[in-house]
Amino acid sequence: MSEQHSAADRNQHEQFMQLYAQHDVELRRYVLTLVADRTATDDIMQETVIALWRKFDTYQPDRPFLNWAYRFAYYEVLKHRKRQKLHRRFFSAATVDAVADTWAAEHDALHARREALRACLEKLPPGDRDLIGLRYASDATVASTAAAIQEPAKKLYRALERIRRVLMQCVNRQLRAEGSL
Repeated sequence: MSEQHSAADRNQHEQFMQLYAQHDVELRRYVLTLVADRTATDDIMQETVIALWRKFDTYQPDRPFLNWAYRFAYYEVLKHRKRQKLHRRFFSAATVDAVADTWAAEHDALHARREALRACLEKLPPGDRDLIGLRYASDATVASTAAAIQEPAKKLYRALERIRRVLMQCVNRQLRAEGSL
């Protein structure tokens, strides 16, 4: 009996870890939006993961994991705010509620836009894709990117502007085709 129980526990643990790993970045982004403090975000994420794991047996697999996790993160943000005595450093409760509501309402649209951008980046010629990667993957400046590729910054600005315009048109076209715009 304990071997069956152990296998079920491993399966549940693996399912949780897979879902959490798939949505960790988005959940962290959500918390950071609510608290605007990376250190607090790290603390809140730890508490959120613990709460999610403790309640994972209540998760219904036919429902989106991320929406379920958002609620836990939201409550952990509220708990964090209560623990902090210096509320002046943080958003008001009304602001946190408004941001959380807006985030939930806009999540699907942002996700669709992000997926369209990912697809459009794949359609770029390799040189343009590499240039975008150099400029944005490591938060490099235009000046440092220009120096790295030994091109004048002005030329790089023009190239990036052209690529961004192409990407914006592609994303909008794709979202219109999907009925998301």
